[in-house]
Amino acid sequence: MLRLAAAGLALLLAGSAAAQGPRVEPPPGTAPLGSGPFGPPSDPSVPPSVPNEVATPELIVDFSRPRVNITSAFQGESILLFGMFDPPGEIVVVVAGPSARETVLRKQRVLGLWLNTGRQAFDDVPAYYAIAASQPLQRLLARGAGGEILSLEDRLASIKPVTADEAARVAQFRAGLVEVKRREGLYPAAIGQVTVQAGRLFRAELPFPSRLPEGVYDVRTYLLREGRIVAAVSRPLPVGKVGFSAQLAGWASHDGPWYGLGAIVMALLVGWIGGALMRRL
Repeated sequence: MLRLAAAGLALLLAGSAAAQGPRVEPPPGTAPLGSGPFGPPSDPSVPPSVPNEVATPELIVDFSRPRVNITSAFQGESILLFGMFDPPGEIVVVVAGPSARETVLRKQRVLGLWLNTGRQAFDDVPAYYAIAASQPLQRLLARGAGGEILSLEDRLASIKPVTADEAARVAQFRAGLVEVKRREGLYPAAIGQVTVQAGRLFRAELPFPSRLPEGVYDVRTYLLREGRIVAAVSRPLPVGKVGFSAQLAGWASHDGPWYGLGAIVMALLVGWIGGALMRRL
């Protein structure tokens, strides 16, 4: 009787093991079941719904026009910059033109004539520089954490003269450079306004003067929180001539002798026609 009971128990265990299937061992070096993406987190103190790293705030920026076209009738233009950000925060926009070497001349009146009495060249001078912000810039950068954002004074203080000179003379030439650029509208003195709507949408009008140099401009948009940069987006903005003015500039650049000869012939022709009309009148 006991032998029959033991045999029945053995048959029952064998049938249960066959129903469950064979046991599969994980390959060596792999994580055990339950520790993958659907298992418990590596840090048991962190709930599964909370990420281990803080995500970067989203900042989206775009332009109303992809480029600035300079034509023969170009009198300046404004480009609308708009976008969206994850609140809270403040927006700062910095527009910088292509950098190049600039030479500043100092003129003085000598014996009734204006003569160049000095010059100084600077490297890495931005052709255009403008800032727009949703709040006063000094208030946003009061904690000094937004070191990447430079005011016009800070940006120009970083440029170096080509030839060494006294600090006072270099400061005078640098001030003259700023005066000329501001007279041409290339260094706006006022900070532009960034308008924030619905707490997350923003827009800003970026003005460009009539004497705008060609090149690729760098438009950088920053999202600040408590004076610190938490997100930044850099977008290129091409500026170039189009139409007949572009063809004329290309002709003057690539075929200088023929361009000069054509200009002389055109001037002689216009002068002859004008003289003929005056004689008839």
